[in-house]
Amino acid sequence: MGKLSVCFADGEPMIHIITAENRRHYHHALMEMHRQRKEVFIDQMKWRLEESAGIEIDAYDCPEAIYLIEASTPRAPVTGSARLLQTDRPHLLADHFRFLCDDQPPTGPDVWEATRFCPAPDTAQGQPRHDLLARIIAGIMETALIFGIERVTFVANAALAPLAAKAGWDAQPLGPARRVGRDRLTAFVASIDQQGLKRVRQRNGIKTPVTRFLGDDVTQAA
Repeated sequence: MGKLSVCFADGEPMIHIITAENRRHYHHALMEMHRQRKEVFIDQMKWRLEESAGIEIDAYDCPEAIYLIEASTPRAPVTGSARLLQTDRPHLLADHFRFLCDDQPPTGPDVWEATRFCPAPDTAQGQPRHDLLARIIAGIMETALIFGIERVTFVANAALAPLAAKAGWDAQPLGPARRVGRDRLTAFVASIDQQGLKRVRQRNGIKTPVTRFLGDDVTQAA
């Protein structure tokens, strides 16, 4: 993984890139993420997901998953999170949401899937939620560029899709919106490049990289 030096102010929230390599540093943050996913997706949004011991976890929370968790330190309160999956292995869009795509969904070693965007349960609606999503999108793009990923797929509901567009993410629908339960879902694919990242940063007033990779030598990334 490429390593670039980035300075963050003390206590300033950052998005931690969590992989199999550094996951042992993040037990507290990961458990808090799973608790928040249960509260947001199952309790608040009434998604029909499985829960266990007060957390939401599924088959795609696997060793290969990469998590993006926003917090000022690995043990600080989690303010938001998302999950990235390789698409040359089982993933949600191909396994469960294939019907959202007019053609075969994009897959391959240079394509990731972004899932489980989860704001902290107490995140206010409106601008605070938009700002969090913009930072997460910037974090996804920074992480993808580090790993040499060229495209990211995701599924958005009727509330998330316009927020992603407003944040500056240039994503193309893979098919029409379809009703699923009480919501309407659309599958998207977004190209990842430096110009797109620059656009998201400029549109949302993000002046520095938002991500950090904490390894054994406590390096910072992106």
